[in-house]
Amino acid sequence: MAKKTQQDYCDVVPWKGYTTMQNHHLRNKSLSLKAVGLLSKMISLPPDWDFSLRGLATLNTDGIDGIRKAMKELEDQGYVVRHQCRDENGKMTHSRYTVHQIPQTGNPTSANPVSELPSSENPTTAKPTTGSPTPGMPTQINTNQVITQEINNSVNNNQSINLDGMDRMDLRAQYREIIRDNLEIDILSQDKRYDLDRVNEMVEIMLDAVCSTRPTICINGEDMPQQVVKSRFLKLNSSHIEYVLHAMNECPSNIRNIRAYMLTTLYNASLTMDNYYSALVNHDLYGQK
Repeated sequence: MAKKTQQDYCDVVPWKGYTTMQNHHLRNKSLSLKAVGLLSKMISLPPDWDFSLRGLATLNTDGIDGIRKAMKELEDQGYVVRHQCRDENGKMTHSRYTVHQIPQTGNPTSANPVSELPSSENPTTAKPTTGSPTPGMPTQINTNQVITQEINNSVNNNQSINLDGMDRMDLRAQYREIIRDNLEIDILSQDKRYDLDRVNEMVEIMLDAVCSTRPTICINGEDMPQQVVKSRFLKLNSSHIEYVLHAMNECPSNIRNIRAYMLTTLYNASLTMDNYYSALVNHDLYGQK
């Protein structure tokens, strides 16, 4: 009788917050690494992400000009297709973009205008704003335009991701990762000067506002549009967090509602940080004899 041999077993730890995408753009030698990275970044973002050149620029160090150049490259290659929309009177209104994981053949820029009214098949949309369009690749992509992300049908059914059916917990997890990356939490956590618990509390406060389904959020006693609060929070970086922490430590009065105070301070951080530090410098230079 043959003796049974012991077998080794390997348990694979499941990963959360991953993105399934085609390999086409990753293996396309005619694309620059910047364009490859930008397309991968756009595919990985939540379905309701406000796609704008400024918004995408906050996720890397390339700046708006670098993002604009990469977007133009993706459009030339057919990964991004632009359609000119017109209203019922035939007047050009805005552009609609479709992001493809497989490039479209032919001229990427469609000459056929589409209706101004968005499709009812769940595209990622945002309310259009007024203003003159910028020549070439505009700064705003999803404020004046619509981006539809195409998930290729050739992805294995067992690994496919239905972005339209993504539950709110998954969406919250993705935004948490984006906010933590923007704020460089991993780096801040290594600095013993900062209270990590308070930093994480700020992240959760920002996350609540970003993922809120309410039309407005109370900031310093006033109801502000949720989309405005969301946009401002997604543009904050580690320097803003350091400023808020410093301001809280220097605050002479007792803070009764810490959550409301932090929410207001975070919202105003991008506007008040420079003036705050300038006042401190002036005090150090001229406030003491």
